[in-house]
Order: sequence, then structure tokens, then C-alpha cells
Amino acid sequence: VSPNSGVCSGASVTFTATPTNGGSSPTYQWKRNGANVGPNNSSFVTSSIANNDFFTCVMTSSASCVSPTTATSNGLSLTVFPSVTPSISISASATSVCAGTNVTFTATANNGGGAPVYQWKLNGNNVGTNSATYSNNALANNDIVVCELTSSANCATPLTVNSNAIAITVNSFVTPTIGITVPSTTVCSGQSVVFSSSITNGGATPVYQWKKNASNVGTGLATYTTSTLANNDVITCELTSNATCANPLTVTSNSLTMNVVSSAVPSVTIVSNDTDICAGTTVNFIASAVNGGSAPSYQWKVGSTNVGTNSPSYSSNSLTNGQVVTVVMTSNFACASPTTATSSGITMVVNPTSAPTVSI
Repeated sequence: VSPNSGVCSGASVTFTATPTNGGSSPTYQWKRNGANVGPNNSSFVTSSIANNDFFTCVMTSSASCVSPTTATSNGLSLTVFPSVTPSISISASATSVCAGTNVTFTATANNGGGAPVYQWKLNGNNVGTNSATYSNNALANNDIVVCELTSSANCATPLTVNSNAIAITVNSFVTPTIGITVPSTTVCSGQSVVFSSSITNGGATPVYQWKKNASNVGTGLATYTTSTLANNDVITCELTSNATCANPLTVTSNSLTMNVVSSAVPSVTIVSNDTDICAGTTVNFIASAVNGGSAPSYQWKVGSTNVGTNSPSYSSNSLTNGQVVTVVMTSNFACASPTTATSSGITMVVNPTSAPTVSI
């Protein structure tokens, strides 16, 4: 038989008979498992052998004086191996990575045999070694990795198969930034102040750590509110990004140095050039403010009636006896508390006019 050892299912096998005393034209009857098969020929070719099929050949001799006229050959059986289909799948330690990250690809073979051969391919080009793993730290965005398996298993068909393809996403590095602001760096003692942050490349869930004079404060939010600032306190915020490929992960904002001003009580006093006048006399009043700020406002009053203009002075020639003049000053000093102050009143003595007379 050829081949003379195990064969794969469906393989062509040739059995050849060698006669002795067969005469010039012997006849042959091939048998498989006792049943007649094949042509009257010294060879028999088949590709439909099952495992452990038993083959013999009966030869009828045409020679003279042979006894008996037929002879049965030795029997042969072959081991028939079933065909197997190799397959290979690959996985990656990561499919979305930052530039420069090492990625390891691992192949899993089925019906690869005892000595499978692996050929890794990057974008169709051979890479790696004959190994079930392949590593690369220089991948580019959209690189595609596959692995070709050549099986050493008996009866593997086809011998060579390709794995699934893995596309790699390579992300560029991004730089996180953070800036902080406050409505004013000058505040009053005890005033509630809100610090706000603005970030870039912070990711979906950035982490904020506010700091006052380098000590941790706040509650991890994008804003920080406090009413306990002291003069020259320095506020910063530290951002830890979770954006893909953030580098560095943690950055620190600009710093804000706070000017904390103590609260002040405003006051105002007024004076006049005269308080005992004749009816119709013009009287001038002047206000003096304390802690009024850079541009205090004034509301003069005669009794409860608003008079005058927003001015530190007020003049009138229509005052009547007993009227009281005051002024309400509103301070624009940042830390005035309260913001308004009312002066003491000036009570006017207004004498009626009379015509002089004389008698002699």
C-alpha cells in the first residue's frame, strides 16, 4: 500500500498486488472488509477509506498446473485520521492606548498541532517572531494586527489560516490646564467669597483640590466658597484629570492673593453757617463723612422731606422756625457696615421780619 502508514480522510491510497505463479494473465478481485471492490487490476486506488478498513486481494492464476488456481493475499488496514480545520484568534492587552504604550497581542490556536508556526502581521507586513505573543510600543493610530497560523496537526486543512484583525486606536497626549477666578481679590472680613475654576482636558470626572496657603480646603467641587479668609491668604486649585492620555495627570492653577479689609462704620456730621436767622436768610449746610468711601452719596432732609441734591452741601433761604435739617450719607466704602449713616439734626431759629418805627 502507498502510503504505507496512517492517512487523512479523503486521501488517495494505492494498493499494489505482487503475484507469484500467476501466469501470463492473472485476474484480481480486490476486497474491502470481505466485499468485492475495485477493477480486475494488479493495483487498486481509492480515496474513500474508513479507519481500520481491511483490504485483501484474491488472485486467480492463468498459469498451467497451479493448484489451487486462486490465492488470497495478506490483509492490510490503515489508520485514517479525520481532517481537522485549524483556527486562530488573537486578543490585545488594550485596543485604545496612548502613544508609546506597549501593547501585547496573544494568539490562541485550535488544531495547531504540536509545533504550530505563527507569523504576526502589522498592516500586512511581517513582524514579530514565531511566538504565540507579539508586543509593540510604537504603534500608530489605526494600525491593524493579525496573525497567520500554519498548523502542524495531522490532516489539517487548510494548513494556513488567518486570525481576526485588531485595529488599535492610538491617542495623542493632551495637557490639562486650570485657571481660577474670583469676583474681586479685595473682600471684607467675614464676607462669603466664591472662587470659580475653568479647565481644559479635565476628562469626564476631573478631581479638584482647592488649597489655602498650600493646605487642602474645599469639597472637591469646581467652585470653592469660604467666609473665613484672612488678609494675604493665597488660594490655588489642583486639577487631577481623567482625560485619555492626559500628561501630566495633575496640574496647579494660578494663585490668587486676597486683600481682606476690616469692616468700618460710616458716620456723618453737619455744620451750618448760622442757626438763628431772620426769615428769608440763606443758610449753608456742609456735611463731613467718615468711612464714606471714594464717592459717598448724600440725601438732605428738612424734617422728613427730602431736599437738596446729592452733594455734601445744601443751601436754603426758605427755612421756618423750628425746622430740623439732617443728612443721610450712603457710603461706597467696600466694607462699610451699615452702608448708611444719619447726621445729628440742626434746629433752626427763624425770626419774623418787622418794620422799624420811631416816635418823637
